[in-house]
Parts: sequence; structure tokens; C-alpha cells
Amino acid sequence: MRLVELSVSNFRSLGHVESIPIHKQTILTGHNDCGKTATLDVIAVLLGERSIIDSDISDFAEAEPVRAALPADQDEEQRTVTVEGRFALSAAEEKALDTGPFLRVRRRHVEGGRSCLEWLTEVPRNPALRDIAPLKAGELRDLASELGLKLPEGKPNVKDSWAELLKEHAAGTDDKVTDWVVAPEAVASALPQLLYFKGDAAESPEAVVRSILTAKLREYTLREETRKKITDLEEEFAALLKDDVIRLQKLVEERCAFDAFTVDPGVQFRPTVNSLSLTAAAPGQRAVSLTAAGSGRSRRVSLALWEASQELLSEDSDDGPGVIIAYDEPDTHLDYDHQRRIMQMIKVSASAAQSTVIVATHSLNLIDGVDIQDIVHLNSRDGRAYVQSLGAEDDDEDTRRFMSNMALSLGFRNSVLLHERCFVGVEGPTEYAALPILFKLAFGYPIQSAGIALWDCKGNDGALSFAKFLKKHNRTVVFLVDADTMRDKQKQFNIDRLKKQGFTEADCLFLGDPNELEDLFSDEQWADTMNAVWPRKDEQQWAAQDVGNLRQAGKFSKSLHGLLRQYSTTSPNGKEDMVVELTRRLRTAADVPRPLVKSFEDAIKVAREAGLAYWPED
Repeated sequence: MRLVELSVSNFRSLGHVESIPIHKQTILTGHNDCGKTATLDVIAVLLGERSIIDSDISDFAEAEPVRAALPADQDEEQRTVTVEGRFALSAAEEKALDTGPFLRVRRRHVEGGRSCLEWLTEVPRNPALRDIAPLKAGELRDLASELGLKLPEGKPNVKDSWAELLKEHAAGTDDKVTDWVVAPEAVASALPQLLYFKGDAAESPEAVVRSILTAKLREYTLREETRKKITDLEEEFAALLKDDVIRLQKLVEERCAFDAFTVDPGVQFRPTVNSLSLTAAAPGQRAVSLTAAGSGRSRRVSLALWEASQELLSEDSDDGPGVIIAYDEPDTHLDYDHQRRIMQMIKVSASAAQSTVIVATHSLNLIDGVDIQDIVHLNSRDGRAYVQSLGAEDDDEDTRRFMSNMALSLGFRNSVLLHERCFVGVEGPTEYAALPILFKLAFGYPIQSAGIALWDCKGNDGALSFAKFLKKHNRTVVFLVDADTMRDKQKQFNIDRLKKQGFTEADCLFLGDPNELEDLFSDEQWADTMNAVWPRKDEQQWAAQDVGNLRQAGKFSKSLHGLLRQYSTTSPNGKEDMVVELTRRLRTAADVPRPLVKSFEDAIKVAREAGLAYWPED
């Protein structure tokens, strides 16, 4: 199982937060007290690694009726914490759980201490048939009687017989609905393991080792051969308890004058590392317990242990148990070099088949090292947490807004400090509007994730002066311009104007075949867009040949715009409208013209090689 989405209600500052995306590598960022640690803690709650206490219940929580598998002991409504996860399943897990590729699981805690793990599945419409395991023999018999069910002849009148009868009836009924019910042990066992490393855990390597080894122990218990041994032990000890259970039942029946009293113990073995001792010997010295060593050595050991954990976790397969590795401020008290080591460690850990890494941090080193689509930004207003992230449908404006809000919460005055590695100037609004759409379609991530800050130069000297200023201050600047820029003296960014500001042809990447951006798209692509957006007045279909005839008639974009104005019932306002409408109709990376992809690849290469540089000597 791999967690892909998280929703929370009534847990601390997470009063009501829906659809937090969880990627293979997720960075949680935001100002202090915005809910980063609460998000990691609530994942631990979902996976059963942490219990909820009443002080965790949000101040914003409102009482609600208790539902599903949590019957109330009293009539009054109580506040409830709900943590829901959406999980992606491997093929083996789909088969084992008899479900689809995704599974929704939630853990609900009712004020007062009662918690339950539930899953959303197809169940009988009759609630009484959904969870019969806790029912006693008499209750099972009464339920069967209500349903008109009788034991087959020869079946003993005991709890197991009635339970089997009701299970068969529930499985065979066609009257079913999809609802939340108590999750079976198979679902609970399939939940990912959690390794939770906190910044202050650097002072306690023992806690790190215990967490790693306990997770591995639980992984081993899921192996088929190990599971059989554990099951045999559980059955053996349950059999040993049988006589003791009978004695207890009879004693209570005699002393309380009951007709029947049932004790049904469940025996379960869960291996764990209870205690351990760590020692270390420096060169030429005796081994010393880490509890007696200095904090500096403890931090180095903890970092080494975190790095070692990725080797243990990389042994999993596509069908192995999932692992979530959570780091809360892992760069605490670490210098720049060690922060970079942590970033590399996180990337390697996230690359394992069934692992997910979630990091809560303020560190620019960690934030700058990931795709901005993998960043979840938390903010708070009046103590309530709100979540921002980028989705597949978000456009360039959404991306810039997201980066600006994130930068503001981190205390910066502008967002380009976060991911910008190079500035790429384009000639006008057409390129500025269309290129981010085309880039994301071609590569699957926003242009900002490549470290590129795109800006509209609007074809004026002010933009060139600004570019000169950036270059003077050792910032990387290139221009992404039409192919005819160098030879067309009427172009605002012709080579003579660039040279006056200290730029050369080597500072340019070129678009267009042969002249400008509009030339790159095929006749078929243009005809498809024209028919969808600007149909002909005579109700005929635009044909690719109508577009092809314009290729040799002077400037293509101008001729195309003129054709649409003359023969279409509606027409675009100009080049920007034409190109943007076309780009919005493209569906796959293969639809992006190859010469344009090559220009993007060149820009990415420039961004990768860009960075801080020493100022030249006078």
C-alpha cells in the first residue's frame, strides 16, 4: 500500500483539511505552528503508530453523531477526529484484499478514548450483518432467528456455527451498499510501516535504531513462511488458554447467576525491539556508550543511521509492504554540507519501490531540491490550518501564486529566490502565455520546476536594460526568441539591439520554423483548433490545406489571423489568442512540436548549469 492522499478533520490545527496530496517525495513547508508536525503525527495515527488523546482534538471541532462502527454509550453527541487515507495498491494487494487499485481507509476517534479503523467497501445493506465478529453466541443466534436462518442438521449449536451461517448469508445477499465498516485484520496488516524521525531524535540514536529495526521486524512477519509460524504459535497459545477460559466462564456464571458468560480471547504476536544498547569506539579509544558520548557524536550517528535505513528499505519489491519515512525538521542543528546529505538521502529513500518520504521543513536547501509539485504549503489563519499545493490542472498563474505565497510564509520578499536558477526572456505576451502550457505538457511539470523564471520582455529597451542589470549581478539570463530575430532588422530583439546591452547570439535560444512560434504547429493542428473555436461562416470545415496555403504567403501568423477574420463567425483578437487556444487543445507530449521541445531542453540545460558565481575581478 502507498498513501497518495490524506484528509483530516478535528485534529489540532487541522480542523478540516481535504485532499492533501502525498507523492513519493513530499515536502511540507510553512511558518511555525501551521500544522506541519500535526500532519506527520496524524499520519502516525492513521497507520496505528500513535494514539489520539483528548488534547489532540481540535478547538474547532464540533460535536457530531457517532456513526458506523462506533456506537455511543450515551445519547449526547461527542466530538470525533477522522483521519482518512487514500492508498494505491500493488497487484498482489488488489488480489489479496479483493478490491480495486485504490483503497480508502480511515481511523476515527470519538472523544473519550474509543478509536476504530474502518474501510470503505461493499457491505450488506443490513447493518447487523456488517460486523458479526464481536457478537456473542446468543446474539448471533437471535440475529439468525430474525433473518429466518437455521443451522443445517448436524451442525453443533455453538458460536462458530452461527457465525459461519451468518457470514455465508451476508456474502450471498445481493442487497449491498458501499459504506464505511470496521476494517478486517488483512487491511490493518497491509497498511504501510512508519519510520518517524524527528529533529530532536539526533540526540537519541537508540530511538532511531529501535524504529528502523521494529519496522523491519513487522515486515518480516508479513512473509508467508513467517506468518505461518506466527499463526501456529497464536493457535497453540489460544489452545493452552482454552481450559483457563472455561474455568473463568464457569466462575462468573456461578457468582453472577448468569445463564451464560462467554470469554473469547484473541491471541496475537507483534514482534518489537523493546530495548537495546549502542556503543561506539573512536580510533584508538575504548568503546563508550552513546548515552555517555557528546551530542555532536550522537547527531553524526543518527544521520548515519538515517542513511543506512535507506539501504534496508531499498530491498523491497513492487509487491512488498509499503513504508512511509517521515522526517520532522531533519536539518535541525546541521550545517550546509549535512543538509545536502539529507536531501540526497531523502531522494534515494523515495526511489525505493514501495517507499514514500514526507519531510516537514523550513530549509531552503530541502525545498529547493525538489519539484515544486511535490511541495505542500501549509498556512494558518486564526489558528486553523489551510493547505496549498499544485495539481495537474493548475496553470502558470496558479504556479506563480503558489510560489509567491510560499515565499511570503518563509519570510522572503519575492518568490524567485525559491527555485529560479536562470531568467528566460521572451519577446511578448503570446510566448509568455503559451510556453508554460507547452512546457508542462511536454515534460509533465511546471517550467518553474526546471529553475526557469520566464518573463515577458514586451519587446522594449526597458526589458533589455533589466536583463543587463541581472547579468551584471551574476544572474544567468538567456532569451527565447523567434528564429527570424537575428536577421529581421524590424524585430525589437534583433542582434544589434542585443549587442548594445552586452548580449550576443550565444545568449539566445530560438523558436520557429522558419520564422516564429506559430510556424511550428502543423496544418492539422491549426485546422482542428479553427474548427473547434472559430468555425467558418459557410458552415464548411476548415481543412489542413487552407492552412498550408498560407505558409508561403508572407508572415504566417498575420495571414492566418486575416483568414479567420474574413471567413469565421468569430475571430481571435490576435496572435496570443490564436496560439493559446491551440495549445489548450493539445493533449499529449507528442503533440508538442519537436523543435520547441529541443529549445526547452536547451533552456533546462542552461538552468542546470546556472548557479552562484564569483564576481569578476575589476
